[in-house]
Amino acid sequence: MTPNPDRRRLLRGTAAGALLTGIATTGALTPLPAHAAPTRTGADRHRDRVLQVANAAMDAFDRGWRTGDWSRFLAMLTDDFGFWFPESPARGRFEGGAGRQAVAEWTAFHAANGNRVLGTRRRTTVAGDRVFYEYDSVGASENTAAYRNWEFIVIEVSGNRIRALQEYWGDARPTAGGAVGAP
Repeated sequence: MTPNPDRRRLLRGTAAGALLTGIATTGALTPLPAHAAPTRTGADRHRDRVLQVANAAMDAFDRGWRTGDWSRFLAMLTDDFGFWFPESPARGRFEGGAGRQAVAEWTAFHAANGNRVLGTRRRTTVAGDRVFYEYDSVGASENTAAYRNWEFIVIEVSGNRIRALQEYWGDARPTAGGAVGAP
């Protein structure tokens, strides 16, 4: 009688499976299925949650610049929101209630004046509860047509909202007074 090669492969596979099962039950070797995902830590989950909230806030921020409708962004702010900005009409460092008021006035100013900007995110970095965004931005309306800038924006997350926005610039064109933000 001629041996059947398919039957031999089947028997070898069955024997190997039994061996691995036996080892797994003794604890000597625990094989992982090919589809097993790496173990996620609490730090990984925290990082993912922080990034998800910050990205939602920045999507709403970008939408505000594109459309003039800042309502989604403003809805994501905590009551003790901090707002740091390098240029008028909200130049300065504002914390708590003053931060919420400053950002509300700043968004109202840009919405009322038709100021539109298109930003491209170049890099995103997460560190604890903060997310750092690097942007290239250009003006997208008559009032902002000459605007070209590199921006670095820091978002601080608290729960499912944001506690702070700090913005720094790298290439803004000078104002009539000389330096960016000069009177």
